[in-house]
Amino acid sequence: MSAWRITAMGLIAAGNTYNPTLLVLREKGYRLQATTMTDGAETLWTAYRGEDSFSAYSPPELLGIVVLWETFGPNWNQQKPNLLDELLDAATE
Repeated sequence: MSAWRITAMGLIAAGNTYNPTLLVLREKGYRLQATTMTDGAETLWTAYRGEDSFSAYSPPELLGIVVLWETFGPNWNQQKPNLLDELLDAATE
């Protein structure tokens, strides 16, 4: 455990997590770009490294997509075990 951790931690993806997640992506060596959609309602966040690019609608989502690729590579689309169904089923019980 790190010396700075004194109490239990809870963290939720919100506006105050945008900059820290972008800092992590930059530290990982990604070039970052924000593109505002023509209606101005949404921003598409993109991370580039080499020939690879990853996009999402928020920086925390973008970090998640990058970590997904870094973990599984071209086999990123893991469907078994099906944790999504398992967790959703448990939520409705």
